Amino acid sequence: MVVGPRRWGGMWDALPDAARSIVKELIIHGPQSRTALAKTLHLSTGSLTRLTKPLVDAGLLVEGEVVHDPVNGRPTRPLDVAAGEHRFLGLKLTADRVHAVVTDLRAEVIAGRDEAITDRAPEAVCLQARRLLDELTGGLGGGLPTGAIAPVGAGITIGGNARASTQIGGEQLVDAPYLGWEQVELRPLMERALGVPCVVKNDVAALAHQHHWFGPGRGLRDFALVTIGAGIGYALIVHDHLVAAAEADLGMFGHLVLHPGGPLCPEGHRGCAAAYLSSWSIEGTVGQALRREVGYDEVMRLAAAGDRVCLSVVREAAQALGRLIAMVATMSMVKTVVLAGEGVELARIAKDELGRALTANRRGVPGSVNVVIEADDFREWARGGAVVAIQSFVTGSD
Repeated sequence: MVVGPRRWGGMWDALPDAARSIVKELIIHGPQSRTALAKTLHLSTGSLTRLTKPLVDAGLLVEGEVVHDPVNGRPTRPLDVAAGEHRFLGLKLTADRVHAVVTDLRAEVIAGRDEAITDRAPEAVCLQARRLLDELTGGLGGGLPTGAIAPVGAGITIGGNARASTQIGGEQLVDAPYLGWEQVELRPLMERALGVPCVVKNDVAALAHQHHWFGPGRGLRDFALVTIGAGIGYALIVHDHLVAAAEADLGMFGHLVLHPGGPLCPEGHRGCAAAYLSSWSIEGTVGQALRREVGYDEVMRLAAAGDRVCLSVVREAAQALGRLIAMVATMSMVKTVVLAGEGVELARIAKDELGRALTANRRGVPGSVNVVIEADDFREWARGGAVVAIQSFVTGSD
């Protein structure tokens, strides 16, 4: 995917990797004593003091009240990041809406808003993003008001069909068919509009990073993310790193065949994950049975209320999801799978069917995989954009 240049400014650009590791550890795991930090990061206490002193002097790190160190019992002042002193913009672009959040350094959402995309031209979307930024930061019509904190970076996330492709003059280009974009230099366009360094990422990858640093994957070295909705997405964290994958490879995930006699996919095969789980497939199946058009949210409401047609379709989808999760866990050998996306309500409604199918496809061993169902909120996807900007800001890399 496409990443922005390292132009964060100030002392951040000159930070050694060891200092960045300290900041990262405090961001993810919260305030810690110097002794605990030194032990976690395999640093001597002298090295830790040398690395943290300029960060404290610059206000990047702060010292808390005196407490007794849990490691040695001595009085100490735990270190923490000055999370509230930095702001980041996160954007999630869909086919028809832009979702935006402003967060602090720990990705806590301070403000958020979404609105329809009125003009899909790349330049117009970038200008719309700038207007949203101004509104969210109180800078309507110009500069920020007195006391407001300007964002230091932005992360823009784009759906599963977005990919880095041909390079011209070193600038990677982005395709987003659902927006009608082909070979768009999105990062420099966004940077000019927003006035801050930008990172552009695949939305599922960004969401995986968010869950790894601040969500159910925090503290886990290995886990998988599966997203269901208009599309079927997948990301894998192994040994604390996102496994890089070509867009073509990720596109194949939604077409893994779960049952050769299952529903027909528009691509001509039967029984793939998309044919069972995508919102368009579920809407089409229920609509055919009810002989009218029906939206995904209505299907879920009717299923929850016990409608026989809707509940039957949802249960079948949940069984397929259980088989898909079993496949992911078996092939990747992770023990935690996070479910997210606008379609996750089916996993809640038919949780029992999902669990039985998962167990049956894991040699009948119950509880061998921990399934975490996340909220179906597009602002969480936008927050993923803020997280990849935070990661780039802190680590100096993508």
